[in-house]
Amino acid sequence: MSENTPENKAVQGEAAPKAAAVEDTFTRGYLTSAKEKEKGFYEFKSKTDGYSMLFPAEAVLSNEFGNERKGNDMEAVMFTATLEKADMNTQSIYENLPITSDIAANLDLLSTSVSYDGRFEEVNKEDRSIYYGKKTTDLDDAVAYSYFSFIKAKDGNQGVRFMYSATCKKADRSCVSNSEKHEQIAKKIMESVTFE
Repeated sequence: MSENTPENKAVQGEAAPKAAAVEDTFTRGYLTSAKEKEKGFYEFKSKTDGYSMLFPAEAVLSNEFGNERKGNDMEAVMFTATLEKADMNTQSIYENLPITSDIAANLDLLSTSVSYDGRFEEVNKEDRSIYYGKKTTDLDDAVAYSYFSFIKAKDGNQGVRFMYSATCKKADRSCVSNSEKHEQIAKKIMESVTFE
């Protein structure tokens, strides 16, 4: 009954189905617009006003688990979706604290969080550096593809630890073969992080 309200029509257009990110009231509160920033993605803006990034249209933010904020200095958000037939879980942790400038400490923290003992690839952008890693975990009846990074503003103390995991049932060969697609999605989000 409420689907025909002017507000809903403005968000979804007359016939277009609403994406999960817009449909979910809590998630919509973090989006800068009900219009896609680019195909399949909206723009997410942190409640700290510290950063923004692309956000998958089919993803929904957790209202409770993994969601935490301390003023404008720290914010953790977690979002989930079914993407490319995989269960996707993502966490983004923003900090604007003196310790954030310690890149080695943040990479150690990220490595511990995702049980990673490999090296990070460094990608330098104009105003930020991205330290990127990935791994595949073999589970009993599934496989998990994990992509993670520490994104550090070149000026100041702002940084984001970003963790993306896609889990496929081994029996679903089309899902298992989509690891490259998930890496593309993860990198797209990481590289879209912009500090305010």
